[in-house]
Amino acid sequence: MEKKGILTVRVMNETMPRRAQRIQHAPGPGREQGIARASQTPDAGRRALLRGLGGMGVLALGSWAWWSREAEATEAWLSRYPWLVPWIEQDGFDPEWLERLLTPLEPDTKVLRLMDHQAEAKPYFKYRAMVLNWRRIDIGRRLLNRHGSLLAEVEAFYQVPPEFVVALWGLESDFGNNQGRFNVLRTLYTLSTRYPRRAEYFQGELRAFLLLCREEGWDPRKPKGSYAGAMGQVQMMPSSLRRHAVDFNQDGHRDVVGDLTDSLASIASFLFNHGWCPEAPLVQEIPARPELATLVSPSAASRRPWREWREAGITWPVHEREPAPEEGLALIVLEERDGPRYYMTFMNFWVITRWNRSNRFAMVVCEFARELRRMEKACGNEVSWG
Repeated sequence: MEKKGILTVRVMNETMPRRAQRIQHAPGPGREQGIARASQTPDAGRRALLRGLGGMGVLALGSWAWWSREAEATEAWLSRYPWLVPWIEQDGFDPEWLERLLTPLEPDTKVLRLMDHQAEAKPYFKYRAMVLNWRRIDIGRRLLNRHGSLLAEVEAFYQVPPEFVVALWGLESDFGNNQGRFNVLRTLYTLSTRYPRRAEYFQGELRAFLLLCREEGWDPRKPKGSYAGAMGQVQMMPSSLRRHAVDFNQDGHRDVVGDLTDSLASIASFLFNHGWCPEAPLVQEIPARPELATLVSPSAASRRPWREWREAGITWPVHEREPAPEEGLALIVLEERDGPRYYMTFMNFWVITRWNRSNRFAMVVCEFARELRRMEKACGNEVSWG
């Protein structure tokens, strides 16, 4: 009841329609004339004044009754979505505007189906075949050359190698050609209200989306994106866009939909902000042994000092640089057609999993970037490697 009282006070103070405010504070018909005449003929003036005040009162009370019904209806609607209350109290969203925006939306059943059938859930060798092919690699190589100057400028600022920026660009949106066809507002509303397993997360993304629209001057009903609500050439979620998208060309907008400069720089910005280490390794395959299955890390974030892994019996390939004893690594396993393969992953691999938490996705990024580097070297163009 206390929360309801707080919300009611806020609605009354901040969202009363302007029409009702004008009626409440404006002089009623004949009010000034009635006051003037009251000093000349007391009885007639008193009757005129009462007529004037009475007219004003009828209008004000009628408007107040209308507004009260509207406020009560809005509050009843909000009671079904209590997670919207902080948006009103903390972000200043008008509850009536939220109601008008969200009430017409119908859940998108296709979004719900796709959420439970994501490609990253497939075995690694099948997932890689779906998203990484020679066509995509060749296009990536040509774009790496075409936008070499811009990518070099981005690398100088963020210390992220061009091949990783291009690999993420290609995997996420096919180099900007597939930015999604789902209405972002409807998608995030659907997942906020009809996907209990991650409803709280998507409620936060819907909030971030509306804030982003307010900041960038977008109509929230128009943006398109993926079935999860990711947007633009970078396919970032709204909360990530608010934190990591950049206006690299300094035109006053963070445009990751139509502006290539902002898009590529925003990819590098994301990796940099999550701790990308220039010139550092990402992953090292180690010989498979049955006992490794019991040592696999819960995630790429669960890094342990190399000395502990060595004490557990893991050996490093002879011709590769062995990590320092205290360097943190995680052990992951990926499914190949001929059986499991095991990899020790470094900090930069974990950084890529901040973009997409799937180890399969992160490994495809690494393989894509490695192939772009190999092809550039074969063509005589040296590129950096992190």
